[in-house]
Amino acid sequence: MNREQKETFINNLKSILNENNLVLVFHYRGMSMSEMTDLRVKSFNMGCNIKVTKNRLTKLALSGTEKEALTNFFDGPTAIAYSNDPVQLTKLLTNFAKNNSNLVIIGGIMDNEILSVEKIEILSKLPSLEEIRAQLIGLISSPAQKIASILTTPSGDLARVLNAYSVK
Repeated sequence: MNREQKETFINNLKSILNENNLVLVFHYRGMSMSEMTDLRVKSFNMGCNIKVTKNRLTKLALSGTEKEALTNFFDGPTAIAYSNDPVQLTKLLTNFAKNNSNLVIIGGIMDNEILSVEKIEILSKLPSLEEIRAQLIGLISSPAQKIASILTTPSGDLARVLNAYSVK
């Protein structure tokens, strides 16, 4: 990499770090290219991204930013995963790490708070935004359905009584 490419890499990484709420750092030592490609495809389909980083350049990109505390995580073959949806990304990485022992989550940062591996696992167990929306819609529509059935029951009973008199 020449100097211009390094500066471009640093600037690109700074913008990625500033634009995303959640950044996770993981080691990928021993992962095959097909496994890494599979992880990238899955992350892209979920609206998340993965980037293999160069530690020295990443530390330069982190210096002077709100996420500077991440610099301690960059040692060895590291990559970052980033997104604005914390649940999707944490679910993806923790599930992938369970099935692939070569992916080791080191930590992360969300809204300028350092996340330990335990906190990342807790985040991965939360329901996704779509699941929460579905639950909320179910809660809102359930009382309306009950009210509608209560209001229609007397009129249905009245119709049955009138039908019984007409049959006589």
